[in-house]
Amino acid sequence: MSRFDFDEVFGDDYLHFYDVLLTDERTDQEAELVMRLLHLGKGDRVLDIPCGHGRIARRLARAGCRVVGVDNNPRFLEVAMGHPEPVKYVQADMREFSANAEFDAVVNWFTSFGYFDDATDRAILAGWRRALKAGGKLIIDHQNPQRLLAVLAAAGGEATILTERGDDLMIDRTTFDVATARSNTERITVRDGQLKRYHFSVRTFALTELREWLLAAGFTSVTAYGNDGEPFTLTSRRMVVVAQA
Repeated sequence: MSRFDFDEVFGDDYLHFYDVLLTDERTDQEAELVMRLLHLGKGDRVLDIPCGHGRIARRLARAGCRVVGVDNNPRFLEVAMGHPEPVKYVQADMREFSANAEFDAVVNWFTSFGYFDDATDRAILAGWRRALKAGGKLIIDHQNPQRLLAVLAAAGGEATILTERGDDLMIDRTTFDVATARSNTERITVRDGQLKRYHFSVRTFALTELREWLLAAGFTSVTAYGNDGEPFTLTSRRMVVVAQA
């Protein structure tokens, strides 16, 4: 498995720079998409894992869902719990969190799957299946690998994304390992005059492969959408997969 500096990637720099990217308007649209694709209603029990700083969980709770948000990052949970929505937050590693037929839906949003080796990632899917009631649904929002590879090919094998906030900079340099199907990113931040470098790596999935993994984990059907809920295509910006238990 490639390098993943979890504490550094999901630290205060993340909250600082992604505050510019993850606007309220964008998050409202994403939460509405989750509600629509999962057919969620008031009283439904939802597991948001990992929930990060609670941006999706809070909106689902506002809509009347009973939400449990799980994350292993105490700083993110501190931010999440600073908001008034009635979400139950639990600090736990998603590799270890366990539930048995408790939830109507499981939400895994914003490329939050594929961080570990294949055996561990498969075990995580099986755990999410166990957490669902019969007929419940899992939603995974992930990279569209075809689009990612097209961007990388056009950039000569390494894509660079620059995010600015005032005088602060975040630079992501991403490559792709064809042997492991992982995107590998070096992140450079310049903030308050300090330069930091850290790395993260995410497994990518063709839809056919992710469908096979989900069926092997015990799900009965798998449907894929683009980032706006339209049918998934080669050029979709995101791959949003809904699997039914």
